[in-house]
Amino acid sequence: MENSVVAPATVTHAEALWRAYNGQPQSDEIHKAALRFVFGDHRGNPAERTTQLMTELSYPDFYKDQPKQLELIKKWKSKFEPHVSLSEQEARAFITEAINCPANVDALFTDHTFSGVTMMEKGQLNDMSTVRPASKLRGWSLNLSTSGMGTYNCIRQNLLAGTGHMVLLSPDAMYDYRRADTMSHWTHHWIYFQADQRLLQWLNWREVGPHIYHIQIPDLDYPVIRSLFESTLDLDATQDTISKALLLSITEQIFIRCSRLANATGSRFVDSRVQKAIDYVGANLEKPLTIEGIAGYVQLSRTQLSTLFKENTGSTLINWREERRIAKASQLLTQSSLKIQQIAAQVGYEDPLYFSRTFSKLAGMSPRLYRKKHQ
Repeated sequence: MENSVVAPATVTHAEALWRAYNGQPQSDEIHKAALRFVFGDHRGNPAERTTQLMTELSYPDFYKDQPKQLELIKKWKSKFEPHVSLSEQEARAFITEAINCPANVDALFTDHTFSGVTMMEKGQLNDMSTVRPASKLRGWSLNLSTSGMGTYNCIRQNLLAGTGHMVLLSPDAMYDYRRADTMSHWTHHWIYFQADQRLLQWLNWREVGPHIYHIQIPDLDYPVIRSLFESTLDLDATQDTISKALLLSITEQIFIRCSRLANATGSRFVDSRVQKAIDYVGANLEKPLTIEGIAGYVQLSRTQLSTLFKENTGSTLINWREERRIAKASQLLTQSSLKIQQIAAQVGYEDPLYFSRTFSKLAGMSPRLYRKKHQ
């Protein structure tokens, strides 16, 4: 009787992901096991929720819908067909590409509410970046760092988030975060939820980038906030309405507690006239509005508006508009085939060269390189 060779776990799970991308039959449990292998088998690991939703959607359709699916298959086909000939190192490389391939996640996340825990360790398969421009998702993402440190690209700055730091990403935010290079690991709890005015009335955090908000929880209050996040892991809001209601109730508790903490540290709600200016500019990003025109719209003088805007947002009105224009441009660069000159015009820049300089300054690379890297 011949000795059979058992493939290493990495190769076995790479095979499972290959079959998923090719629409080949396999059990749901094999598919889930592959994702648990990547994300970890800890309580609240992302595979617990996302694989359930993938199964409901028919996960082969989910993978088939990804824009880079054919490119991934073409690159790796010779290693899987007619028979698997992957080394351990090649299996790791394929898994990394396969996990980072999905870009169309709207069907997976939209209209759902759920929570989880993501762990990233340097050099491991779970050490991945979350990079997605402002998308069509309607939900909000609330992240609490619990160990190590992560870094968020907020366009105007890179925000380092250590233990006790909370970051809130609105549906219009650019998702671009990862483990900080100086740290060996990063763990964060997260809640993805559908917000309503009842929740958002408590939002008085500091905005650190376009549609990105931040608050640091004091050491004395951190255990309570963390316990609230942990309590959501017992709820599967994708399965029943009671669990969803409880999860949203816990999320509201977090918002209320953080609103009080923000008030205690000097944060406050945005002045109604500044908010009116924000709404007006946000709805007319592509138009050549002047500060005088905006000030007249909100019935303030130019000086009054400039002073109030800086006090309320920490940014000048012009810089605030530039950040949002570049955030919108990043979305168009990765989700459309428009020429860079056309994108510049759509976000309010008549001069493509000035647009490129501004984009490079705020995004850290040229529009062309950004598109190549993220599309």
